[in-house]
Amino acid sequence: MKSLQSRLPILLSLIFVITIVSLATRLHVASAFVFVALYIGWLVIEASVALSETSREKTNLDRGTLELYAAGRALTVITALSLATPGPTALAAIGAALFVAGVAFRLVAIRTLGQFYSHRVRLSGEHRVVDSGPYRYVRHPAYVGMLVAHLGVVLFFFSWPALAVFAILFVPAVVARILVEERALDGLPGYREFAQHRARLLPMVW
Repeated sequence: MKSLQSRLPILLSLIFVITIVSLATRLHVASAFVFVALYIGWLVIEASVALSETSREKTNLDRGTLELYAAGRALTVITALSLATPGPTALAAIGAALFVAGVAFRLVAIRTLGQFYSHRVRLSGEHRVVDSGPYRYVRHPAYVGMLVAHLGVVLFFFSWPALAVFAILFVPAVVARILVEERALDGLPGYREFAQHRARLLPMVW
């Protein structure tokens, strides 16, 4: 019988999709429907990773950061949609551009990492450092893409509470996850040298 931990990414994703679809239907704005459809399309693209978690063994390396990270993401999007008054504004255009760029950057990072990518922090027996593609520039490009994409969501469906949730809950959740992940990767041959020459998320900042 599969563990709850392995099934959780799928369950969370289903609940999340149902919630954002129900919120989008109240907006009655074509651009909002298109944006939410693109967001759900992104979730579908990454669904194969979530499905693969059901066949993987339990990991204690994650330390519950997936749940914290997922909660921050969900609350950011739900707050943005709940308080949204979308329209054809310059801010919405910037948000849409950031969303597309962030998702694209994240998907390239996931593709580059290949078999070593997981929604939970885990190391496989053949795990090695990947330093090609976007990993040439930052240590965690998939998280860069995630944050940029959700900043785009917040700007497209702008409200100050949504921005606050993004900054106070989601960003710290990503930071906490990165720190847990780096503790797990620290013993990997070559990781310290890899990390020495790259910022975690933003060059010359962190």
